[in-house]
Amino acid sequence: MDSEIPHHLLLVMVHSLVVDGGDPKLKSDILQHLLVLTADKHKENKVIVDNMDELLRGLFKVLETDKVNANAACLCLVNISSKENGLKKIMSFLNSNISSNDLGIISKTIRYIDQKTPEIASSVLKLLCNLTREKNHAIQVYEAFGDQTTTLESLMKLFITRDVQHETNYDYISYLLSNLCQLHEVRMWLMNSDNLQKLFPFLNLNNSLRRAGVIMTLKNCCFELEKHEWLLSEDLDLLPRLLLPLAGPEQFDEEDNEKLPLDLQYLPDDKEREPDSDIRLALLQALTQLSAKRDCREIIRDQGTYLILREFHKWEPNMELKLVCENLVDILIKTEDEIGTDNFHDLDVPEDLIDKFKKMDEAYLS
Repeated sequence: MDSEIPHHLLLVMVHSLVVDGGDPKLKSDILQHLLVLTADKHKENKVIVDNMDELLRGLFKVLETDKVNANAACLCLVNISSKENGLKKIMSFLNSNISSNDLGIISKTIRYIDQKTPEIASSVLKLLCNLTREKNHAIQVYEAFGDQTTTLESLMKLFITRDVQHETNYDYISYLLSNLCQLHEVRMWLMNSDNLQKLFPFLNLNNSLRRAGVIMTLKNCCFELEKHEWLLSEDLDLLPRLLLPLAGPEQFDEEDNEKLPLDLQYLPDDKEREPDSDIRLALLQALTQLSAKRDCREIIRDQGTYLILREFHKWEPNMELKLVCENLVDILIKTEDEIGTDNFHDLDVPEDLIDKFKKMDEAYLS
């Protein structure tokens, strides 16, 4: 179809999605056209904007009832939810359609995330990732799961199960988990079982989607202050796992090497650092969170963290990340007397100092 069709015809197309029955081929053609229109990042179609509620009703109806066209409908929703205004519209639509006598749109949509419909699962996961980017929206989606624990366990099983033919369809589970781990309940579910350890093999995976999502998930888990000692325990061995992607091929002398965990000693000459700056930032943020308490700072210092961060800082090309690294190193090289608190979370920083530090950071980056 020509993308420049008359508005009245486009309006008919939007209306047709809520009508029962009809020609599946025609509906498929309509959805393909809407897929093009909703993908435009630079402008919004007025007919689409003015009739968004009906379009959403039609798209979700197709997603729920028409398996043949469900994937195209879901991809249209992915496009819409990638824009801020579209995301707000979808969340408003979902909230207005909550019924105590109904499983709800989210619960119905999640049914596609299984091994029977892998091609639709990928699109549904992308949609859920968009819907859970913000914490307040993540809460709403999580509450709409129905049986939250069963849903989370199912997602984890699909993510970690080797399925060469279909596993890429479940890559976005990692990002969905990281978004949901903005919530205390999900973080505790992950850490009060062996599920967190199941994610560790993906930290060094070539698959950047899975690697990034898992690292973001671990970073969010580091916001649980009471779990810091456990996260840094020898049983879990998280610290070397966070430091390894930041480490390069630099060689240390015998004395310095003995300060490092075994996994960080004598790294090969071709060892490369994590290429994605967002992932490097998440790793630094996780380490900073873990440095909140005195006991944990001592564990981090004792494992030669400074050595890795020193060389990382020399290499890091991004000035914002250099600053984050410097702030972390500043914590680790100070004595506890200089720091003056057992827990940074107990500090009440005056507003004027916050503004001063912000201006200092801006001056550093300019």
